[in-house]
Amino acid sequence: MVWQQAFFETRWRFLIGLVLLPISAMFVALSYAQVTALAQSVTATPDTALGREIATAMEMAKRYDSYVWSQWFQQNGAQLGSLFAAIIGTGGLLSQSAAARLFTLSLPVSREKLLAARAAAGLGQVLALTFVPALVIVTVSPVIGRSFHVLDALAYALCAFVGCAVIFSLAFLFSSMFANVWAPVLLALCAGAALRMLDMITGGLGGFSLLQMVHGESYFYGHGLPWLMLLISAGVSLALLYAGTRLIARQDF
Repeated sequence: MVWQQAFFETRWRFLIGLVLLPISAMFVALSYAQVTALAQSVTATPDTALGREIATAMEMAKRYDSYVWSQWFQQNGAQLGSLFAAIIGTGGLLSQSAAARLFTLSLPVSREKLLAARAAAGLGQVLALTFVPALVIVTVSPVIGRSFHVLDALAYALCAFVGCAVIFSLAFLFSSMFANVWAPVLLALCAGAALRMLDMITGGLGGFSLLQMVHGESYFYGHGLPWLMLLISAGVSLALLYAGTRLIARQDF
C-alpha cells in the first residue's frame, strides 16, 4: 500500500519522462548522418566563443561515440534528466490537500517509513529515466550502421543517475520546507545552475565537479569512472534525504 501510493503520487511525471527521454535519445542517435553532413558543410571560425563551440561540436561529430556522448550524455540527457529528477522529487505531505494528508497519516506506518518509500520510489523512477534512454541508444544505433557499446552506455547512465539523485534529493528536501509544488523544483534547478556557474569559474574544482561527474567526462576521456565523486554525491543525496525526512517527521499536522 505504501509503495503503491508513493509510486502513484509521481506516476504521471515519471511516465511523461519515460516517453520523452527515450524518444529524445533515439532522435540524437538517428540524426547522426544529418549532423555529420551538416558539419562538413560548415566552416567554423575559432576566433570567437561561438566559433570555438561550433568547432568542438564538429570535431565531436567525426566519431559516433563522441557525438553521442557530447549530444546526449553531456547535454540533452543530462539536462532533461535533471529536470525530471527535480519534478519527481517535489511534492509530498506538505503539498497534499488536508483530506489526502489525513488519509496518508492514517496509514499504519510511521512518517519515516512513508517518506522512505517515497524517496525509494522516486529514486527508482530517476534510475529508469537515466538508464532506459542509454539502452535505447545502444539498441537503435545499428539501424544507422553504427554501434555504441553497452558498457559505455551503462557507465554514463550510472554517472547521470548519481548526479540526478542529488537534484532529486534537493527537491525532496525543499518539499519538506515549502507547501508549493513548484518552488522546490525551481530551487533545485537554481542550485544546479549555481553549480554550473561555479564549475565554469573554477574550471571543475580539480576534478571535484558534480557536473563533470554527471556528464561522465572522466570516463569519456579514458580516466575511468569518478568513483570518489560518485561516493561523495551518493553521501550528499543520503544526507539531503535524511534532512528532509527529519523535517517532515517533526511537523505538527
